[in-house]
Amino acid sequence: MRKWLISLSIFSLMILSACNLSTEPPVQRLPTPTGAVNTRPVVVINSPENGSEQPVDQQILVSAIASDSVGVTRVQLLANGRIVKTISSESPTGSQTLNALLDYTPRETGSLNLSVIAFRSSIASDPAVVTVNVRAAQAQVTATSVPNPSVPIINPNDPTCRLLTNVGLNVRQGPSTLYTRISVLAAGTVVPIIGRNNDNSWWQIRVGTTIGWVIDEYVTIYGICTNIPIVQPPPLPTNTPLPATVTPFPPTFTPFAPSATPVPAPADLVVTNISGSSNLTLDQGGVTSTYTVTITNTGASTTAQFNNAITVLPGNDVIPLGVVANLGPGESIILNVSITFSQAGTYTLQARADSDSQVNEQSEVNNVGIFTVTVSNP
Repeated sequence: MRKWLISLSIFSLMILSACNLSTEPPVQRLPTPTGAVNTRPVVVINSPENGSEQPVDQQILVSAIASDSVGVTRVQLLANGRIVKTISSESPTGSQTLNALLDYTPRETGSLNLSVIAFRSSIASDPAVVTVNVRAAQAQVTATSVPNPSVPIINPNDPTCRLLTNVGLNVRQGPSTLYTRISVLAAGTVVPIIGRNNDNSWWQIRVGTTIGWVIDEYVTIYGICTNIPIVQPPPLPTNTPLPATVTPFPPTFTPFAPSATPVPAPADLVVTNISGSSNLTLDQGGVTSTYTVTITNTGASTTAQFNNAITVLPGNDVIPLGVVANLGPGESIILNVSITFSQAGTYTLQARADSDSQVNEQSEVNNVGIFTVTVSNP
């Protein structure tokens, strides 16, 4: 009996083994990984140029653009390995494209390594690095670089109280994020300050005919601001509750045919204003002036990302105005550009919104604004 049971067990094992035979080894199914994106942010320094020269005790404006598929939450500027400036995105979730203008003033002569690092939360990019040679005086500066039109020219002797935006910044109706956003200032925009709140955490500004408030955390202040008055904010917006309705019991149902969801009309980008000096006088080496271009979305949909440019005629010189994204219906963005004129004459500035035709618009024929500049000999 014992031998019969052993034989039966061996026979059963042989049958099971035969059932598992295959010409290929069994495939192990692994679960699809989920979690954070396995990439790092990328950052590029647009200005100053590598190898350029700068006098000691004069401010350097570092223009950088950081990008990330999820969102850049902050950027840091390091001078010779030491953190000297940190700027965060105004959006809590970060910005897929973050244009930043970071300032640093060297106090010693010699070689200065400037590096910018972008972060998505705790995930850091590779540093973008440029080297600037700091000289003892302006007369010793010989390596001149081509001016970057997106970097404003700051006159340290101008007493006007004004601010420089370090990132793209919301302009609101009052000094709080609870107020409605009325426009957006691009990074590198310089505007006059006309008011402040009690603790100087918000500044009231004027851009053309628009008056609004920006938060101090994302700007650099210039000039003499001791006489700027404290301005009482407007009342906070309130949401009026809808009256309660009583549903009879038992409820009655009326059959109805489902209706198609209406598709909102496209966006429509219009250059609503160009402001700046229309009459200039040549100086040695030419004359440079800053112009402000306001672009408004007059359509019914929020835009995706789009480029903008300004063309100087005659000469057909095209100068980038910057990249804009997520401009909502009725919202405006204000872009600054510095233009250098080297000869006397009459020039036409043609500012074009969505210069690469990236946005589906209601109309493609109203994207251009015109401004005339007359440059005279001294």
